[in-house]
Amino acid sequence: MRISTALMYQTGSTAISRQQSELSRTQQQISTGRRMLAPSDDPVAASEALRVEQGRALTSQYLSAQGAARDRLSILEVRLGDAGDMYQSLRQLTVQAGNAALSNADRASLAREVRGLQNQLLAIANSSDGQGGYLFSGFNVDTQPFDRTPAGITYNGDQGQRLLEVAAGRQIAVTANGAQVFDRVRDGNGVFATRAGAVNTGTAVVSAGSVTDASLITRHDYQINFSVVAGVTTYDVLDLTAGTTLSTGNAYAAGDAIAFDGLSFKVDGAPANGDSLSVRPSQNSSVFDMVDALARALETPVITSADKAELQNSLGQAMTHLDRAIDTALDVRTGVGAALRELDGLGDMASADALQADARLGELRDLDLAEAISRLSLQSTALEAAQQAYLRTTGLTLFNFLN
Repeated sequence: MRISTALMYQTGSTAISRQQSELSRTQQQISTGRRMLAPSDDPVAASEALRVEQGRALTSQYLSAQGAARDRLSILEVRLGDAGDMYQSLRQLTVQAGNAALSNADRASLAREVRGLQNQLLAIANSSDGQGGYLFSGFNVDTQPFDRTPAGITYNGDQGQRLLEVAAGRQIAVTANGAQVFDRVRDGNGVFATRAGAVNTGTAVVSAGSVTDASLITRHDYQINFSVVAGVTTYDVLDLTAGTTLSTGNAYAAGDAIAFDGLSFKVDGAPANGDSLSVRPSQNSSVFDMVDALARALETPVITSADKAELQNSLGQAMTHLDRAIDTALDVRTGVGAALRELDGLGDMASADALQADARLGELRDLDLAEAISRLSLQSTALEAAQQAYLRTTGLTLFNFLN
């Protein structure tokens, strides 16, 4: 084969260019720490790396959502605990107000404390989630949930809960609706509520009562009418819903239970002729209205024995309502705690998935630095040798041979 001078130059130049390109590529790999500088370097690995990277990005979104949910739920749990503390303080004041040694001025002072706690409870109900929204307004996180109006404290939010997707197919509520927490507290004992008649003149004080046989509960409205003739007190039991009389002429003894249709309650004191009691199914009611009623009862002067009985009845109603409010706040707080525990578990799984994805991406894309440095050294030596050979080859001429 005939080798011309031009071919010799071209062959040497091409070899040097190729080695320079390989050296440059190795230098880029070392500087970036990546084995693949372009998908064409390893199409199969590049395709798998893209799928892993997409999964890793989704995991990062879930981790971010979990963090946001955890922040909101942590604040919500604290605020529910604060509400529970307010209820306990109100309960203590209610017990204190039952002390017979207190004067009207003392009870008025307690009423001021009750109204102060109501204001604190309102501030808790209007708490922010720390991100510009409200915790207890349901979906309407931009709407202040409660306002004080001439008619009382009213709820402005909706009945929903804001949800965040924190894992594939899993959404967690990060707000609560204030109606559930503050406006839907069951009065009475949670099943039925007893009330003394508004125009009673005797000293009858009725208890909250209890259920003796749930299968007999009718959820009807009842009325107990007292009659006092020649110093003997009896009572009649009327079913107002059915329009019937259950019993008449029942002998009354203070402290004895009055029982019918699966429910039972006690009445203390001495009812006057014509006094009455009502018994109806428990209803949803506002804790703010209950606190307001408690404050009004404490502000009302006690002069007669009937006034004292009315106060005791009001305190008993407030006590049972506060117990239901405490239970309601505790139930919601328990749900929040369960959600926080679930977030911890989901966070651990997501973090493990992220670590696994990072490890797999490293296998697919990252460079073996020791191998690359060794290869760089070898390529540098080869390039230097090629350059020296090129110089020697291009320096050979017939004139050098003749000389």
